Amino acid sequence: MIEVVTVENAHWCGTALAEQFKFRYRHFVANEQWEVPFYKGMEYDQFDTPAAVYLVWRDVAGVVRGMIRLLPTNRPYMLETLWPDMMPDPIVLPGPTVWEITRFGVERNLSLSLRKQISAELILACIEFSVLNDIHTYLFLTAWGVLKRIVPGAGVDAQIHSRKTLPSGHDVASAVVPVSQAVLDKARAKLNIHYAVLDNNSIERQHAA
Repeated sequence: MIEVVTVENAHWCGTALAEQFKFRYRHFVANEQWEVPFYKGMEYDQFDTPAAVYLVWRDVAGVVRGMIRLLPTNRPYMLETLWPDMMPDPIVLPGPTVWEITRFGVERNLSLSLRKQISAELILACIEFSVLNDIHTYLFLTAWGVLKRIVPGAGVDAQIHSRKTLPSGHDVASAVVPVSQAVLDKARAKLNIHYAVLDNNSIERQHAA
């Protein structure tokens, strides 16, 4: 199951909040060699605010093995602030029904089958979260491989806006992803996953925090 973790409900989620920062250091700094801030083995940036929502996949030991960060666009978000040249055209107006997806990552040192499972569940978790929170559109900023393989592999249509290779060698892309109950139903059928992947307890704690 995937937990919904926020600053407000972190006290209900044990080490999940800290573990997602540690995962991000392992994945984005140590493995992917992104030049991003880190402190004591934890990666972070200026968008890790109280508005951020983290969808985290943890193993039985409580270690985060995959995650996604969600940000509402009625608050500062990465694409508009740091990557304005990759914003969609025509512009998608910011607001409470439009959120951004960043920091998609799955642990490298896992079996291929488990990595595929975690990736699929993370995509489904984003759509489930959107249905529960009246989100109509996601702006996706991620590695090109995610939008090329993982998102369409889940039966989700991503409207690719921009793709470029950075001086660091990273191949990144941005996209607009419409979401709805119909999109969720299609993705579940494509992935043959017909159960909710979001943890019910973490959902309740998100709203009760």
